[in-house]
Amino acid sequence: MSRKTIVKRPPDYTLRDRATIITQTPMRITLAGGGTDVLWYSKLRGGAWISGAINKYVFVFLNKTEDPTLIKASHGFEATMSHDYKDIPNAIIKECLRLTKVTRGVEIATAADASAKSGLGGSGAFEVGLLHALHVYKREPVSQIRLAEESTHVEIGRLNKPVGPQDQYIASIGGINYFEIDKKGQVMIEPLDLSFHSIAKLESNLLYFRTGIQRDASSVLGDQKKKMDKKESSKQLISILDEIKALGIQAKKYLLDGHIDDFGSTFHEHWLIKKKLSSKVSNPQIDEWYKEAMKAGALGGKIMGAGGGGWFVFYVNKNQERFRNRMKKIGLEERRVHFDWEGTKLLVNLS
Repeated sequence: MSRKTIVKRPPDYTLRDRATIITQTPMRITLAGGGTDVLWYSKLRGGAWISGAINKYVFVFLNKTEDPTLIKASHGFEATMSHDYKDIPNAIIKECLRLTKVTRGVEIATAADASAKSGLGGSGAFEVGLLHALHVYKREPVSQIRLAEESTHVEIGRLNKPVGPQDQYIASIGGINYFEIDKKGQVMIEPLDLSFHSIAKLESNLLYFRTGIQRDASSVLGDQKKKMDKKESSKQLISILDEIKALGIQAKKYLLDGHIDDFGSTFHEHWLIKKKLSSKVSNPQIDEWYKEAMKAGALGGKIMGAGGGGWFVFYVNKNQERFRNRMKKIGLEERRVHFDWEGTKLLVNLS
């Protein structure tokens, strides 16, 4: 007697009457080792860095359209309505739709707590949040790690950007984590077991300021990649990133040992090293702001992301009100920030 094989088919998500989905995904701060995740370097040496998710979020809104043949997308100043998803000008939206095979019948919109090109990993958070919403729409269970892997594939594998996987992983899982990436591109995650006192001290002493300068990480990282084509500059560049990685490993030890002020001092060392990577990391205005911050009592600071603008973060363990007043006087706008411990999450799912 023959046995019939029963094949379970996934539910047809297009048959639902309605769908309203909202995801919330955190941006990040790089605490140490920034830049060593970029693939051209990690394929040679392996990378190591520490990231913390913060309570500045990217929100993705997804609705089912009345006309099932339409696709609608609005992001920033771009808004598109078409019968062909390939008409969407935003490459991230287009590739996420292609990856999940949701190419019609939905409307996508976004909002964020920080402006684009702030250096807080907003693009990575957007990719993670959009993929999260699309999987929920398809009624597919999806893990945070899978979202990290898929969003990394979108930005690096499909869009060929000269970046690493840092932003996508921390946006997906949240918390404060130490990461390593090996020469084959495998990512290892170690949640840092910090004491409550250490976390509270970090949140209290890390002060964030918006510069108002928009920057493009791809241009800074692309400039670094060009240096790899020249023998002498490539040796120097690799040596600089080796220093940053070693400093990041030391920073990890300071954090785990509860030596938070020593950790804060690594920001200054990192800043001096990072400026050697590219002339686009800083500019005279940024240098002047940094000089004033150090005079006002910061143990160290850094521009978020690849550099060139965006948000400044300083480690200040004394006389913080005086420091805040000085930064306000020289034109930097403070933003209050805490860590996020959840990663990407589903806020609304009405269907």
